[in-house]
Amino acid sequence: MNRAIFVKTTKDSLPVGLLTGIGTIGFVVLFVFAMVNMGKEVLQFIGQFPFLKNIFEMSLGISVSGDISMDVLLAVCFTHGVVLILGWSLVISTVTRVSVGEVERGTADLLLSLPVSRLSVTASTTAVWVIFAGILAICPLIGVWIGSIICTEGDEVRMVKFLPAVVNLFALHLAVGGLCTLVSAITNRRGTAITIVVAVALVSVTLNFVEPFISLIKQIRFIGLLHYFRPVDIVRIGAWPWKEILALSGFGIACWVVGTVIFCRKDIPVA
Repeated sequence: MNRAIFVKTTKDSLPVGLLTGIGTIGFVVLFVFAMVNMGKEVLQFIGQFPFLKNIFEMSLGISVSGDISMDVLLAVCFTHGVVLILGWSLVISTVTRVSVGEVERGTADLLLSLPVSRLSVTASTTAVWVIFAGILAICPLIGVWIGSIICTEGDEVRMVKFLPAVVNLFALHLAVGGLCTLVSAITNRRGTAITIVVAVALVSVTLNFVEPFISLIKQIRFIGLLHYFRPVDIVRIGAWPWKEILALSGFGIACWVVGTVIFCRKDIPVA
């Protein structure tokens, strides 16, 4: 790993990283406030309408019927679209900044002419986005902790139950980052790379959304990344989702390895 590239990539991504982390924590605090004050009442109201009930159970990953603990209600924040979009945006922008961004700008030949290997370049940028992915996975937990202090009596929320959800979210970020590494190595356009990764993410969200309504989707749901991301079920059951964590992490690592090999061997166009 090259220290200079690591430091430069960190400095370039730090402002956006700080805003993303603060935004995630702030959103989760507001989410906790909303759930504490009116979460159960809203779910009880929705439970009276079967169609709305199915949509909410599918989109939030939570059963509307029955007694719902505060821990389960707050776990919904981990799978909320705002939290996922903020995390994925930072990971994708960091991954593509050097690998395909330098190629698109025509400065990659200058960067790679320095006494540093392509593997070192990839490893340096990877270290940055992996660190950011870990921090962003912890941000919802910090938001739940702050929100629980402000809005609850403290004993209602057991923070330790959210740790498996944090690891599951981190594994999801690793999968997106690894996929982005692979796509960035294949294409020479940053916009194209981002579009492909976003499209894959949207397909995963769509599969997760329509699964309860189309029986055929249940047979192919395993291809979606969100199929292996179930923070609400994790908090409800209280068990570590090792299979899901290994599936997401393994996918991300495999994509990263293939992408790194392609990047190290590909021809870089000159400016």
